[in-house]
Amino acid sequence: MTIETFLTQLSEHCGVPVDETQVEVTEDGEYLRVVMTVPQDDSGVFIGYHGETLDSLQRVTRIIFQEEYPDHKITVNLNEYREQRQERLKEITESVADRVLETGESYTFNSHFPAHERFIIHSSLAANEKYVELESVSEGDSRNRKLTIQFKA
Repeated sequence: MTIETFLTQLSEHCGVPVDETQVEVTEDGEYLRVVMTVPQDDSGVFIGYHGETLDSLQRVTRIIFQEEYPDHKITVNLNEYREQRQERLKEITESVADRVLETGESYTFNSHFPAHERFIIHSSLAANEKYVELESVSEGDSRNRKLTIQFKA
């Protein structure tokens, strides 16, 4: 079974007709990038809350195909969700960083971010010269890991 077949059949089991599902797999160095496109009305089934279902789908795909692609990191994206989420996280980071600069008080996010989203926040804060006085810090373990934006110590 191929990744394309697996995801197309999964999509069909979720009620999306085969002719409305597109799966494209491209190799990019050490990455195997899987791009899935379904009708916008059906995307929530695969994305879930803040991408949790999409992250799970990516994990399952990695587990199933790890022997076939042992030297690749498999990423799964749906309807360009990951790009949209990355832009939204950058906007949130800037908004919070502006607030910290304005109030002088650190800000701890209430929600849990998966590692790749924390990385986006850390990177976007560090890359912006406007926030050279600030840093982002992750503390805690697993689902209790919290992210704080604060002035550098």
